Amino acid sequence: MMTSRNSALPILIFLAGLAWPAQAETPGNLIVAGRNLAGRVCGACHVVEQKRDELPVLAPPGPSFAVLAQRPQLTEAWLREFLGSTHRNMGAHEAMPNPRLRDYQVDEIVAFMMSLKPAR
Repeated sequence: MMTSRNSALPILIFLAGLAWPAQAETPGNLIVAGRNLAGRVCGACHVVEQKRDELPVLAPPGPSFAVLAQRPQLTEAWLREFLGSTHRNMGAHEAMPNPRLRDYQVDEIVAFMMSLKPAR
């Protein structure tokens, strides 16, 4: 037989879960997750971070993320559309494989890229 003290425990655990959202939902965690994901997925061809131990295998590398973030057309909406496309409409010099990202991965990379944009 459960005592009133023991019956309150599941309720407290449930309420505690509501009080502390998942870490991946905070903007800072999205940016960190996006940086890590971009390093793994995009780092073979792009310089994702200026401070890194190895260069991309693509020679010459694609534009660095810092350079891409400077482009005025790089908006959150444009980037989401780009990352969700097959990249077939790109020219031979800009050809890039389709990263086939899940929605949460797009959110992470968008958060990271937008954090690189210069302050206005």
